[in-house]
This record gives sequence, C-alpha cells and structure tokens, in this order.
Amino acid sequence: MKIAIQLILAMTILVSCGGKDSNSPTPPKEEAEKELGAFALTFPDNNLICTEGEENAEGGIDIEFLWTASANATSYDLELINQETNTTDTRTVNGTSVVISLPKGTQFTWQITAKLNSKTLKSDSWNFYSQGTVTENYAPFPAVIEVEDQGNSTVAISWIAEDLDDDLTSYDVSIETTQNQEVLLEDTTLTTTNFTYTNGEVYIVKVISKDSNGNTSTNELTFSF
Repeated sequence: MKIAIQLILAMTILVSCGGKDSNSPTPPKEEAEKELGAFALTFPDNNLICTEGEENAEGGIDIEFLWTASANATSYDLELINQETNTTDTRTVNGTSVVISLPKGTQFTWQITAKLNSKTLKSDSWNFYSQGTVTENYAPFPAVIEVEDQGNSTVAISWIAEDLDDDLTSYDVSIETTQNQEVLLEDTTLTTTNFTYTNGEVYIVKVISKDSNGNTSTNELTFSF
C-alpha cells in the first residue's frame, strides 16, 4: 500500500512541474541580437526623369522599384508620395523590388524602410518624374534640408533643391512651433541661415522652392535639442 501511495505522489509531482507552454517559444538569443544592415536605393534614379518602364492599358506606366538588400531584414515597406496630389502609397515587400503602376509626367518621392521584428532602418528619400509627354515646365524637386547645431543654442539651417529645367528662382523659408510660425526668409536665393532655438522646443523648418514658371515644391524637417 505504501508503494502505491508513493507512485501516485511521484506522478503528481511530475505533472505539476511541467515546463513552459510549448506554443510560446522564446526567440533564440542570437535572433534577438541581430541588427539590420545598411542598404541603398537603386532605381528609379534620384532627381531625374524615369525613362524606363512599360506602358499599361490604363495609359500609365509600370516602373520597377529596386534597392539593395539589408542584412537580416525580413521585409521592406516602400513609401511612395505623389507630390502633385500629396497622397502616399505604402506597400510591404518581402524582396528587394516591386513593380508599381504610375501616372505619366508626375513627380514622386520614395523611401524604403527595412524591418526585422520591431527593428526598422530607413533609406534616404529619392525624387523622380515618371516618363510622359515631353515638357519643359517641371516643378522643382523638394529641397533637401539639413540642421546643424552650432552651440550656444544656435543652429545652421541649410537647404538646396534640384530643378530639371534649371529655372529655380528662389526659396521661402519659415519655422514653426506648436504656438506660432516665423518667416525667416522670403524670395531668397540664399541656401543657409542661422536660427536661435530653445532647449526642448520642437521646431519644423519648411522650405518652399519656386521656379520662374510659378511652380513650387515644399519640404519640411522637424528638429529639437
């Protein structure tokens, strides 16, 4: 009888000491330590007219977007902004290319985000025009904006835009906070200025690029120190 009781107790202990739920495995340590590798956009080329692609039945053009691989990435998000309609098309891709149907003669900005679980790494942003009817009246591409801390609560703000028909004339530059907007420069040909900031305040620099045909493009950059 004692032997039977001991066997029952042993079985009870084995059941109560079961391991973790096998349906919720812990990711291997080496997987959690992986980092995303650097990568780059390849095509369509930056600040140029995309003359490659295939016309489709809807009257648009199918363009293949290409980028190099990021080490350890499991997928990529492509963000495509139509600069004429200010609309964004985001697509998740498992490889390093995707074909997208676009309207002709339109300016776009695109960027790729590599993803590994909760980790992300963004590429540079590139601009291009989709091929269409020949024109000599292109809007400027959005300006590239940079902010550099100069010390003493002062930053140097610089910007530069590209224009396919080379008729860029001037810029309007302003800076915004949650409370107000300050115009720094209007109709200027300068490409840099200084600004005194307050620690902890969030600022948005806005640059409007203008050409001689009345075309404009706008870009913004947020910064805080």
